[in-house]
Amino acid sequence: MSWSGGGGGPSVGVIGLGGMGTALSQELLLAGYAVMVHDRRPERVEELAAAGTEVADSAAHLAANCGLVITFLPGPTEVEHVLVEAPDSVLSGAREGTIVLDMSTCGPDTAIRVGEAFDIAGCVFVDCPVSRKAPEMTVLIGGEPGVLGAAEAVLAAVSRTLVHCGSRGAGYATKLLNQHVKYAWYLASSEALLIAREWGLDAAAVAQAIERSSGGDSGLDTAAEFFRGDVAQMATHAPARTIHKDMQLVKQLAAGSSVRSPTVDVVADFFERVAETHYLERPYPESTELLARLRRERPSAETRTGAAESRTRSTPS
Repeated sequence: MSWSGGGGGPSVGVIGLGGMGTALSQELLLAGYAVMVHDRRPERVEELAAAGTEVADSAAHLAANCGLVITFLPGPTEVEHVLVEAPDSVLSGAREGTIVLDMSTCGPDTAIRVGEAFDIAGCVFVDCPVSRKAPEMTVLIGGEPGVLGAAEAVLAAVSRTLVHCGSRGAGYATKLLNQHVKYAWYLASSEALLIAREWGLDAAAVAQAIERSSGGDSGLDTAAEFFRGDVAQMATHAPARTIHKDMQLVKQLAAGSSVRSPTVDVVADFFERVAETHYLERPYPESTELLARLRRERPSAETRTGAAESRTRSTPS
């Protein structure tokens, strides 16, 4: 199936014209695709209509005319309503074989419920949340390679990176974990700069210095070394003893200000636990093994079974 505007193929439909949906629609037009858009706020569609998109008066109307439907919606409630539950939903207008890609941020259970509804209708639903706007998007695909079919070429034309994250729901889950890493780093950084200001330092200058130092790295690459089993790279890092010493000094620095920093406490306390083990003399990324035990990374079989049963009960028949 082709979605090229000049070949008479079905349009690419975009529902939800905030910043992300508008940018994607514009890039699709530039790439030569026929585009149909829908948003409940008429003012959102005017600029795109002037640029050459068709306008649908409902999600069902759009789905009936588009072989590929892409949605950007505020959250799980809106996704389930617009895609499945509403009288004029995407599902109500979709034809057999329609591909529906949701680029919203939701939890994996939403993908399971919505996906099963589209499965029954003979359509394809894939959770595809994104990071950044088109054409710089990274698309986090909840499915194995090939799940997008002909739609993959469309996404490749308007994105920087396509990442297949696993089975249905894995795209949503990966996006949520991305958000956690991003905003945990933001929170730790903000607390550090508050402490700097309390000590009479120029917070902007401290931020610039940290950005150009090891603190400018979120730590994700180092954490990933453990999960890749990259023993050689882990061995290049300082022993946990050094980090333990440093974090005790950081804790003292924070205590000397009026700023309460839970992120400092959590990190310092973790390396206190590390200091009680053989990991103290090992490269600090190896202490992830201890972290996994402390955080109960792997739930028991009973817990996993219970969670699966809960999802099954919550899925419409």
